[in-house]
Amino acid sequence: MRINIYRHILLITALVVLMPLFTAGEYVIGPEDVLEIKFWQDGSLDADVKVRQDGKISLDIIGELQAAGLTTSELESKIVKQMSRYNKAISQSVVRVTSYGYQKVYITGQILHPGKYTFEEIPDLWTIINEAGGITETGDLTRVMIIRGGDLAGEVSVINVAEMVASGRMNSLPKIRAGDTIEISRSPAGLPARTLSDQPQAKNIFYVMGAVNTPGALTLESNTDVLDALALAGGPAENADIKEVTVVSKDGANTQMVKINLEKYITTGITGRYMVRPEDNIIVASKGGGFLGINSATDVVAILGAISTSILLYDALTTSD
Repeated sequence: MRINIYRHILLITALVVLMPLFTAGEYVIGPEDVLEIKFWQDGSLDADVKVRQDGKISLDIIGELQAAGLTTSELESKIVKQMSRYNKAISQSVVRVTSYGYQKVYITGQILHPGKYTFEEIPDLWTIINEAGGITETGDLTRVMIIRGGDLAGEVSVINVAEMVASGRMNSLPKIRAGDTIEISRSPAGLPARTLSDQPQAKNIFYVMGAVNTPGALTLESNTDVLDALALAGGPAENADIKEVTVVSKDGANTQMVKINLEKYITTGITGRYMVRPEDNIIVASKGGGFLGINSATDVVAILGAISTSILLYDALTTSD
């Protein structure tokens, strides 16, 4: 007798422990999902309904029901329980999600097929980019912006997808959630981006030169834009002309130069944020100053190599034309 009791206890314990494993992977219904509901005993009650923003659906006879937050099997049980009050013959219903409107992600910018994408289960960032056709010729996978939606609305992060994919660290890509927006940035100066197999391993530093209080090399932290860079360099000097800020950015063997009017950005927000990249050279002009606002011969020598590379790039492009 005791052995049978122990067996029952063990069986009940196993069911309690294992039951969550059977339901863990089941889809949870959300607003904007479209559901197909069928009744085996009476096909005239079948319906296709869309879950409203308040999470409810409307069915003939039983009226409104809360659907969001339930799995399909949970909703099936709830529908049968309500329907059987009015029609005892109804003992089974089947709920199927025909359109996953809740699990949506937006992808914009330099992507071949921008727009809204819906999924039963949201995949990783790299899969979503490929689902949207991949980046355009001028898309920059080193500066992919993720703008969070939902309860994290407004949180922004910039991810170097190219480096993570090229180094095989796909598991390090941030998880994408329902309502997130993925924006593929344009490569600096709009030049064609490099391939994943040809990503350079740049040093994690950048340089600020010209009319700043403490010019020199600085360690690059994540999500650093030009304004952050100037602050880290002690801020603009008294004679700085922040209308004339030049960024010399390396792209493998090539160099790109970007002109930024920081005064216009600060006052109007026009000319979007430029996120600093490894080994960028940020040059702040001085009012009435010398070459690119740099008065020191040492500073000029420090950037001649970067600038000469951009001249060679220009020559190559014009020759090919």
